Amino acid sequence: MGAPVGDGDAERRLAAEAQYAATPPLHPFVHEAAPPPPKVQLPDRGSVVRGVGLGAVAVAAFAAAVVTVQRLGWLASPIAGVLGISGLLAGWAAAIHLTGGEKFDDHPWV
Repeated sequence: MGAPVGDGDAERRLAAEAQYAATPPLHPFVHEAAPPPPKVQLPDRGSVVRGVGLGAVAVAAFAAAVVTVQRLGWLASPIAGVLGISGLLAGWAAAIHLTGGEKFDDHPWV
């Protein structure tokens, strides 16, 4: 049979388990999460102006797509498709600008 386990072995095993279960130190580039943003955050004046301008471009592009199909028929559908996609993207950009922009990272200094 094997040798009886002494108190020294038990203490050493407990110390090894405690060291294994301990959390490692944080990496120097790991940071705490940024605090939550305020609930109501109004966009700045420049974003509102850009958003309204992009909204106008979106409406104009959709209107141009409809008018193109009405006047030139369905043979002009590729042109209307490009105008429609342009209007969709401009509308998306307008929504981003009018709602305060997009947050790209959680760093407090970005």
